Amino acid sequence: IIAVITPYMVGTDKGNLGAKVFWVWGSLCCCCLAYAYFLVPETKGLSLEQVDRMFEECTPRTSSKWRPHTTYASEMGFTDKGAVHHDVAEVEHKV
Repeated sequence: IIAVITPYMVGTDKGNLGAKVFWVWGSLCCCCLAYAYFLVPETKGLSLEQVDRMFEECTPRTSSKWRPHTTYASEMGFTDKGAVHHDVAEVEHKV
């Protein structure tokens, strides 16, 4: 789009902006920076269920500090905490 629009903006018979076209593209870049900072959340390393929970509990600006409280597997009862605890007890007993 930039390659198509710029000749019309700097052309003497069209927009005739010349070097002022920098301010157009620079201001659009600043708008993109503000958009990304305030409206794009950090979802790295989260499952879809955790992202859904994050959207319920925080804003995109504070999403980088949000940590999941539970996992989907623990909510659905797929984890067996007793077995994990039992294995840890066996390892401690052997040591």
